[in-house]
Amino acid sequence: MKIKTEQDMNEFCRQVMKNKGLSFNLFVRDNVTTEQIEEMEKLNRRKIDSRIIGKNSHLQQGIQEVYYNADSLTVVETPYLYPSEKLLQEYSELTGVATGNLANCYDPQTKNFLFHMRGKDVAQPFGFQAASAGTGYFREHPSMTAKRELAEEARISYPKSLFSGNPIDILPFMKKVGEKAIPQLLFSFGFANELSRFPFCRNLDEIAEFKAKIEKALNERKESREAYHFTISYESVEKVVGELYDKKRFYGPIYESTINFIKALKDSKQI
Repeated sequence: MKIKTEQDMNEFCRQVMKNKGLSFNLFVRDNVTTEQIEEMEKLNRRKIDSRIIGKNSHLQQGIQEVYYNADSLTVVETPYLYPSEKLLQEYSELTGVATGNLANCYDPQTKNFLFHMRGKDVAQPFGFQAASAGTGYFREHPSMTAKRELAEEARISYPKSLFSGNPIDILPFMKKVGEKAIPQLLFSFGFANELSRFPFCRNLDEIAEFKAKIEKALNERKESREAYHFTISYESVEKVVGELYDKKRFYGPIYESTINFIKALKDSKQI
């Protein structure tokens, strides 16, 4: 199936989850030559040098086609450049529909769940996500990308992959870039790790207190990170994420990803 529009993406995700339920085998493959990859890498470097895309941009896991059968979902990938606003305006053919990932993480001992707070600018951490999130890397399985993001954002280097490393679900997301938006299939993964070093919040009031402390530290220039992590207990997590969802405080479909992660843990008797 070719995915070109938001409607295509929504319908594909709906059909996959309707037929498969939670947890499915995910495969990625491509028909790209070494010469094509080298050319895209040169383009990526030129666009970085000309400041059209960010200095840390990597080749995106673009989607040429997706299809599924009784027990698997396959992404036929293609390399794209990171979709900056200027790139979309001047070189739209170099980007397009792509993958992304969400990493959910919980502590099997305490049954606490990991989340993080961030902003469009790190000095304004006003939105919330799961343990980590990111865009897909060309020729890297999304489960490995999710693990990479968990290490980079939460500094968890060796989490235990759950559900045999397969996605819990696939969620539709429109990546906003200026006045445009690009369809991005988000693969949601589950991990387990000890989380006692992260601040613990029981409710929205305590999350607000945590946010205020981070903002104070930022204003005093004592702290500046990509993400600010905290945990929520199993007993409170569904209530708290529901309240955050109602207040439109999530970046992307974090509520759905969290609820499906909890369901997958329950179904597999891990919680």
